[in-house]
Amino acid sequence: MSDVLYEERGRIAIVTLNRADALNTFTQEMRLGIINAFRKIAAAEHIRAAVLTGAGRGFSAGADLKGLPPVGQEVAAMLETEFGPGILAIAELPKPVIGAVNGFASGVGAGYALACDMLVMGEKAFLQLPFAKIGLVPDGGLTWQFAQRVGARHAFELALIGDRIPAARCVELGLANRVVPDAEVLDQTCALAEQLADAPPLALAGTKRLLRRAHALDLAGAIREEGEIQKTCIDSQDFREGIKAFFDKRPPQFTGR
Repeated sequence: MSDVLYEERGRIAIVTLNRADALNTFTQEMRLGIINAFRKIAAAEHIRAAVLTGAGRGFSAGADLKGLPPVGQEVAAMLETEFGPGILAIAELPKPVIGAVNGFASGVGAGYALACDMLVMGEKAFLQLPFAKIGLVPDGGLTWQFAQRVGARHAFELALIGDRIPAARCVELGLANRVVPDAEVLDQTCALAEQLADAPPLALAGTKRLLRRAHALDLAGAIREEGEIQKTCIDSQDFREGIKAFFDKRPPQFTGR
C-alpha cells in the first residue's frame, strides 16, 4: 500500500497521507509521493480543485524522528529537495487546495496543511509546533507561514511554547477557515472543493497568485500585477461566458479558456 493515496471524484482530486499506523509521519516515499500527486493534479485539465488529508486518527504528526538522518546537513538537504518542493507544489498549484485536518497536524505536517489555500478542521483537531521542545526551529516554511498569518508576536509565542492550538483558536488567528464536526471533515471539505471547482479557472489561478504575492508588493505593485492578470481574464472565453450567463440569468459554465 502506498504512503500517499491519489483519488479522483469527478473534478476533485483527493490526496491522502497514508501511514495511519505511524500517525502519517513522513517517509521519503510520502515526501516524493506528495510532489508527484500535485504534479499530476497540475497536468490534469479535468481536475479543478484538490483536497489534502490524512488517514486514520490525524492529518500528520510531522517528521519521522526515527528515520531522520543523524547529520544536520543531510536533514537540511532533505528539507530543500523533498519537503520543500512538496509544500511549494501545493502553494504554487494554479488550482485551489483545501486541507482537511482530522485530529492533528503537528510539526512539518502543519507546514503541509498551512500551505493549502483553505483549511477545514474537525472540532477536536489542533495544530502544533513542537520543535522547540526537542531543540529545533520550525521548518517546512512554518516560520514564514505563521508570521504571515498571525503576525510576529503570536508566531513567536506559538513556536517557542509549542502548545496545541485548538481548531477554534486556529480560526480566530486566521490559520484555518472553519471548524466542522469531526466525522464530517472530509465530506464538508470535498463539498467546499466542489464549490471552488465551479469557479472560473483563470480568475481563480490569478487570484491565488495575487494573494500569495501580496506580502511582497506595495499597493502600486499590486495594482500593476492585478492589471496584468486582469488583461488575460478579460480576453478569455470565460469572461464572455460569465457576461452572457449574467444576462441570461443562468449559472455560467467556465472552461478555463
